[in-house]
Amino acid sequence: MSQSIARVMLPVGMVFVSVLASLANAQISPSLPNPIAAPNPLTTTLSIFRSNMQDKIMNSADAMPESKYSYRPTKEVRSFAEILDHVADISYILCSNVKGEATPGTTAAKGSKAEIKAYLKGAFDYCDGVYSGFTDAHLNDPANFFGVKTNKMFILTQVGNHDALHYGNLVTYLRLNGLEPSGGWF
Repeated sequence: MSQSIARVMLPVGMVFVSVLASLANAQISPSLPNPIAAPNPLTTTLSIFRSNMQDKIMNSADAMPESKYSYRPTKEVRSFAEILDHVADISYILCSNVKGEATPGTTAAKGSKAEIKAYLKGAFDYCDGVYSGFTDAHLNDPANFFGVKTNKMFILTQVGNHDALHYGNLVTYLRLNGLEPSGGWF
């Protein structure tokens, strides 16, 4: 009996392992960015995630009518506009830290939708320049994260992480106002 089971299970197991191996070796869909062959695959991976989040944030900024930029679900939380300004501020702070220069952004209030979007785009463009000039060889270079000694990879990771965190806020604000978030491929 056990030999009969073994005769069936062994070939089934081999097929299963073969299928898993072929899936593991499969290429990423051509419609998705593939950092594997990039000269700096780790930095490219971080940049793809960050860029995706920033696209979603810009689409959210476009989708929300200017009349709703002051919307806040409760008085204890930031308004939609304040979240966008905050995202831009932190993008400037973190990316300038990696670049080793003074923060070029300003925390001056931006009132209109156009001003807020321009400030946000400026911060994202600034970070684009930081990521595009960065190499994997420098990911472990020392950095300072609000007084904590760390490496530049941690800072670069936090840019995308911070954007994703606040994109979640923006999705909620959009939905509470009957609007559909931008979605996207991940």
